[in-house]
Amino acid sequence: MDPRLADLLQKTSLYGTLAKYYEHINPRWHMYFYELHFNYEKQLVQHYWMLRERNPNMDNE
Repeated sequence: MDPRLADLLQKTSLYGTLAKYYEHINPRWHMYFYELHFNYEKQLVQHYWMLRERNPNMDNE
């Protein structure tokens, strides 16, 4: 797996989990982690499609 893709997947998952955890406990922390999650999620999607453009058969390997 592409190292940048793996890093973005890990960060997206971590911050999504933390955002969900704080959703009903502390709205301020929830928004802090959700914004991080959303930022990494956008980067993840952009990087994934860039990799797909370079290698259209990427998912079949």
